[in-house]
Amino acid sequence: MKKKLIYGFLAFVTLAVLYFLFIAGNNNSEIPDTASNAIVIRPMNLKRGDLNISVSATGSVTPINVIEIKSKASGIVEKIPIEASDPVRVGQLIAKLDQTDTRNAFEQALADSQLAAAVLIQQENNWKRAQDLFAKTLLSQQDYDQTFVTYVGSKSSLIKAQANLLLARQKLAETIVLSPINGLVLSRNVSAGQIVSSAVSNAGGGTAIARIANMDEVYVIAAVDEVDIGSVQIGLTAHIIADAYPRETFTGKVIRVAAQSTVLQNVTTFDVVILVPNKANKLKAGMNTTITIDIAGRDNILLISNELLRTKNDVENDLRVLKSAGIIMPERLRDQDTNSTGRGKSKQKKSSGGEASGAASQLKFAVVQEGSELRLRPVHIGLSNFDESEVLSGLSDSTKVVLVQFSQARQESERFKERLKERSGGIGR
Repeated sequence: MKKKLIYGFLAFVTLAVLYFLFIAGNNNSEIPDTASNAIVIRPMNLKRGDLNISVSATGSVTPINVIEIKSKASGIVEKIPIEASDPVRVGQLIAKLDQTDTRNAFEQALADSQLAAAVLIQQENNWKRAQDLFAKTLLSQQDYDQTFVTYVGSKSSLIKAQANLLLARQKLAETIVLSPINGLVLSRNVSAGQIVSSAVSNAGGGTAIARIANMDEVYVIAAVDEVDIGSVQIGLTAHIIADAYPRETFTGKVIRVAAQSTVLQNVTTFDVVILVPNKANKLKAGMNTTITIDIAGRDNILLISNELLRTKNDVENDLRVLKSAGIIMPERLRDQDTNSTGRGKSKQKKSSGGEASGAASQLKFAVVQEGSELRLRPVHIGLSNFDESEVLSGLSDSTKVVLVQFSQARQESERFKERLKERSGGIGR
């Protein structure tokens, strides 16, 4: 019985070892470096597609013009028929103050004006009679002059009474507060029965009855990071998504870029003002938003993955590692490719979405497969984001680009060897 158990256990162990050896042998599907299994070479095809560069930021909705409604008159609020968020039109009633005193003053001024008009008619008739009597020498010069003065005084009294009536009428009208614009009520600050002070006679500016804003168009103020602000220009299109409407995108235009930065918690940003149509009044004042500003875009262009692109410094390091692995002859590659003049190279505008430029390009290098050989080729790229770049020249749709990956251990080993060479060279000198 014990022998059977021993034989069975040995058979199980043998099968397990064979299984793991089989799995380990089949998992090595990449092309390894024969020396250290630290270099992987993977051919990749280029593709055509669209590339868009954008800058992202957060911000909030701000009304373009907020009007504080105040009353020229002081008094008790008798009626206020509006509430916050109500739509209002030009001339619509906002508030009505108690009119007891102002109406009494108006009635008195009206009566005084009517009396002055009647007196003027009487004095005008007296003046006409005095002229007739004086012409017939039936009226003395003194009486004649006195009649004229009385007549002129009655005319002045009428003018004064009419001015007082106009002022009383104006004060009565000022107890009724009307909306000066079409818009929405952002806030209502007083209630019926509350006393408000005049915005004209009060040194503090008077009591604000309500705040109204036209929300047919709004500003979205985006806080753009200083790293990205160089790419943002007036006239660019912006796409806004409000937290309240995550599935709806609003479109606007950049109309202003702040010249002064804002520093908050050691983060420097610049305010970018975006004008956004809001006919449906969905965007409310103070709403938080996410903004994407379109910097540049290309359609149906040849694209290359950024992991396939190398700088000149990268190439020097790669050639050194490849040489030690015996995969590529670095001398031929260096003479043919890395000494390219790089005409057309220019610094690109960088943004959180990548790099953008109208016509300038950057010089990079890519490893391509030509038959059985791997070769370096200079590549001029245009637009670029974090993942892909636009190929301007150097590659075509049919080019097979090769991704060469080095392990961290291989790279550290090569750097260690270089340091040893430098130290030994220094001792020799």
